[in-house]
Amino acid sequence: MTKLKPFLKILIFFLVFIASFLFLSVALYAFVKLPVFLLGEISLLLSTLLSTFIMMRFFERRKLTDIGLNFTPGTKSQVYYGLILGFVMITVVVLPNSLLGYYKYDFSPRDIFPQIFEALLLFTIVAFSEEILFRGYPFQRAIDWTNPWVATLIFSSIFALAHIQNPNINSIALLNIFLAGVWLSSAFVKTRSLWLPISLHFSWNFFQGYFFSLPVSGTNLVEPLFDVEIKEENLLSGGDFGPEASILTTFVLIVSTIFILKNERLENK
Repeated sequence: MTKLKPFLKILIFFLVFIASFLFLSVALYAFVKLPVFLLGEISLLLSTLLSTFIMMRFFERRKLTDIGLNFTPGTKSQVYYGLILGFVMITVVVLPNSLLGYYKYDFSPRDIFPQIFEALLLFTIVAFSEEILFRGYPFQRAIDWTNPWVATLIFSSIFALAHIQNPNINSIALLNIFLAGVWLSSAFVKTRSLWLPISLHFSWNFFQGYFFSLPVSGTNLVEPLFDVEIKEENLLSGGDFGPEASILTTFVLIVSTIFILKNERLENK
């Protein structure tokens, strides 16, 4: 089985993933009392891990962590780098909108606990599940099948299409989600590790959805830190979809992708 072509391995992965996701979704919804969205993300993470484990164990004869979850001397710096860069990027998008009055904040005190822990848990699950799915086993087999940049274009397109049913999505939002796929895929290609894309993904979502209290990909996923109203629907604010439909996000994603690819400190060690 180890001699199967990469395309067939990708196909088998997704067949196993779909079957396990359907089974786990039904089982969790039946027996676990949690919010529906959180159950969906837990199902996604568990089915992604299970599918990856099966493919790595039986088709690659390797450990699950060999997809890019091994701890190396560079892991800590990649995580710090991702957390800081994600925060800086979303700040560059939010700050001009706030100064122009497009995002109107009410800074009245709100409860922090336990909401912050719920946000940390949710966005950690989202980052791990989506990065292992979109930058993990199938993406890496697509690299074997083609090359890193063809694989990046393919899986960034799939990543964008996976969000096409999100509320209030528009053409700029869809472009930005595609560019986010390129950004996160480039982080893996540069480091050959999932720790940088996971930390980037988590940081962008957490600071956008909780700290800056704005929709994440058009959806309010957690109880935010502040009350905020998007006052203007234009190319800078992103309207009801939020910052991910802003042309400022287009700019920061392109610049950040180039910055990651040019950064020699992020070379795989």
